[in-house]
Amino acid sequence: MGLFRPADALVDASQHNGASVLTDTAVLFVGSWGFEELCARKFWQRLAVALSQRGMASMRFDYPGTGDALDHPDYAAGLNVWLDTTSAAVTTLKELSGADRLLLIGHGIGGALAWRVAENMEGVSGLALAAPALSGRHWLREFVALSRIANQGAILNTSASSGPTMGEQVIPDAVTAGLRTLNIASAVKAPAPNILLLQQENRPADAAFAEHLETLGVDVRTVPFEGYDRFISDVMFSVPPMGAIATLTEWASGLANTVPVASHLQARGMVPSPSALDGDYFRETPVRFGEQSRLYGVLCEPKGQRKGATVLVLPTGYERASGWGRISVKLCRDLARSGHASLRFDMANIADSPPVPDQRDQIIYGEGQLADIDAAMDFLEERQLFPVVVTGRCSGGWAAFKSGVKDKRFSGVVPVNVFDFYIPKDTDVEALLVSSRQPLASYGAKLFCGGFWRRVLRGEVRIRNGITNMWAMIAAKVVSFTTPIMVRFPFLSPRFHALSQDFTSIVANDTRMSIVFTDGDVGAAMLETNFGPRGRLLTNRYGNPRIVYIANADHNLTTAEARHAWADEVRAIALQFPPSQ
Repeated sequence: MGLFRPADALVDASQHNGASVLTDTAVLFVGSWGFEELCARKFWQRLAVALSQRGMASMRFDYPGTGDALDHPDYAAGLNVWLDTTSAAVTTLKELSGADRLLLIGHGIGGALAWRVAENMEGVSGLALAAPALSGRHWLREFVALSRIANQGAILNTSASSGPTMGEQVIPDAVTAGLRTLNIASAVKAPAPNILLLQQENRPADAAFAEHLETLGVDVRTVPFEGYDRFISDVMFSVPPMGAIATLTEWASGLANTVPVASHLQARGMVPSPSALDGDYFRETPVRFGEQSRLYGVLCEPKGQRKGATVLVLPTGYERASGWGRISVKLCRDLARSGHASLRFDMANIADSPPVPDQRDQIIYGEGQLADIDAAMDFLEERQLFPVVVTGRCSGGWAAFKSGVKDKRFSGVVPVNVFDFYIPKDTDVEALLVSSRQPLASYGAKLFCGGFWRRVLRGEVRIRNGITNMWAMIAAKVVSFTTPIMVRFPFLSPRFHALSQDFTSIVANDTRMSIVFTDGDVGAAMLETNFGPRGRLLTNRYGNPRIVYIANADHNLTTAEARHAWADEVRAIALQFPPSQ
C-alpha cells in the first residue's frame, strides 16, 4: 500500500488550469517502524505537499505487515522482504511519475534501508538520511528500550516474536535477524552522488558518520535535525519539524531539472486513479472525501454478501487511521470477515489528512473533528453504505459519542475507554492529555512497588503531576457520593446538565449504544463519578445502554483477545440493522 502524490503542475494541467512548474525528479520516502513511523506520518504528508509545489512527485508506502499493507505470507527471506518492497516502490514511483531521476529520503531504520536499496539500483541521484539508524542492531536495542516506556502498563501478546513489538504488530524474527546485520556506519562507497544528512544533536555516532561521509568522494551536506526530540518522542505531542521539511525541499529542488508540462502530460497521460488492495475475504480502497477531498481514508468491504451496518472507525489521538499496533486495520478486516463494510480515516491535521486553514493545531476533543465525521457520513451516504455504527477508542470514543449526540443518522455508537463523556469547551486539552489520570487504586499499589521508587529516584516519574492527579481522583471520589442527587437533578451542576442533555439526545435519536471499558481503566473511574458504581444510574435513566468491561486488557486494547471483545460489541449492534440495498 502506497500513497502517491503527483506534482501540483501535473494535477493542475490535467484539470486545464495551465500550471507550469514540473521537474524530472520524484522522491520516495522510506519510513521507519513502530511509533517512529506513527510520529513521522504527518511529517511525510507535509513534505509531500512542499515537494509537489516545487514540481516533484513523491510516494510513501508501508512494509508488509505494517500500516495498511497486507500481511506477507512468508518471511523466510528475512530482511529482503522489506528491501524488495522498497525496490518495488521505486519502480512504481517511476512508472506513476514518469520521472527520469529519483531521490530517496530515509528516516530512522528507513535510512539504512534506503542506503541498502540505493546500492543496488541505478538512477538514484540523491539520498537524504533523516536521523538514520546507522546500525540495525543498535536501533533494535534502542527501540525495545523506548517501547517499554511508551507501552508502560500494556499487556504483552503471547504470540509476540523475539523482536520489537507494538501491540499486535511485531517485526518477524527473520526480519529482525536481518536488521541486526544492517550497518551503514562504515560503508566504503556511497550509493548516490549527493547525500544530505539530518544529524541528531548530542549523538557522537552521527557526528562520526558525518565525517566518514566526507571521505567517500561525493557531494555531502550535513545539517542539524532541529526539533527532532519533540518530533519523535511521543505520538500525542509530536510536532512536525518544519525546518527539516524546508531543508529537504530545498535540497531536492537543487537536484531537480524543470521540464515542460505539456510534453510530460503527453508522455504520461492522466494522473492515476486509486486501485484496490485484495485480501482473502476483503477489498480495501484508498479514498478521499470532504471539501476539496481533504480527508484520507480506507474503505474496507467484504468480498461476500454485506451484512448489517457499516462501521465508521475513528482514530485515537494523533495516530494514523491504521491505529496503534494496526488495531484499526485488524478490527476492520475482522469485521469484513463477518460481512461488515467499514471506513477508517485520518481526521484533519492527523497523519495523511492536511490541516484545515486557520484551525488551531490542537484538534483533539474539538468541534473540527465532529465536522470531519460529518464529512465521513456524507461520503458513506453517497456510497449507499448506510446504516452506520460509529466506534473509537479514548479520544476517538469521545468523538464517536458526541457524533451520536449530534447526528441522527447514526444507528449505533460504541465508545471505548472514553476518559470522560464531559469535556468542557475551555479545557486545556494538552494538560488533560499529559495528566492521563489513573484510577485511585493504582496509586496505593505503586507506593508498595520497589520498581516505582527506583524510577522516582532516577527522575523518570513526574511527582508533581502524580500528586495533582491523585488529589483530583480523591476529589472525584468525594463528588461521586453526590452523584445520585446530581443525576436526578442535573440542573444543579454544569457537568451533570451537559451529560443529561447528551445522553437524552442519544435516546431521542433512537441510537443504540454499547459503552466499553477495560477493567481498571481511568475512564471507568470517571463513569463512576458521573453515574455511580458500574454506571448503574446511567442504565436506569437513559435508554438502558449496554455497559461492558473487558478483563485482562489495557487502555489501548493491545492484545488480540481485547480487540476481539471490542469487535464483538460492534457486531452485536451492527447486526441489528440490515444494510441498505
